[in-house]
Amino acid sequence: MLKKFLLPLILLCTSVALTAQRAFPTPTLKTIDNVSVDLSEKIGTGNVTVVAVWATWCQPCHVELDHMAKYLAKWQDEFGVDVLAVSVDKRHQVRKIKPLVSRKGWEYDILIDSDAALQRKLGFRSIPQMYIVDGGGVIVKEFSGYATGREDEVDRFLAKMVSK
Repeated sequence: MLKKFLLPLILLCTSVALTAQRAFPTPTLKTIDNVSVDLSEKIGTGNVTVVAVWATWCQPCHVELDHMAKYLAKWQDEFGVDVLAVSVDKRHQVRKIKPLVSRKGWEYDILIDSDAALQRKLGFRSIPQMYIVDGGGVIVKEFSGYATGREDEVDRFLAKMVSK
């Protein structure tokens, strides 16, 4: 009889562990003006946050940020979502970020992770990466790579999140 209940209990515990959500790490990063910012000031402050991880040399990242730019005002104004674009450019490439952002007209809150502190804590190996973080700082959805139409999927997901 114990065996009859033990296996379902183990499976339940395993499935709960596999679906457990994790907190978004909050290391100190830099702005494009070289000002230190603790991510805890931006993440988990009550608002849903979209974090797009990118680099100046990553063309799929540019495409993703270009397409997301069309949704930025909607996400901020209608949904109350904060959007961060975190560059993982290394120190010798950081000087390229500000001119690129200006040329592209991106109005994102741009942060720089040139020491890979965020990247190490999140454990990703490729970019672009995107995370949707709830108001309490918990990752509720993540995307690896860019797929055409991703911004539409994010838009639908955010609409559902804020309607709850």
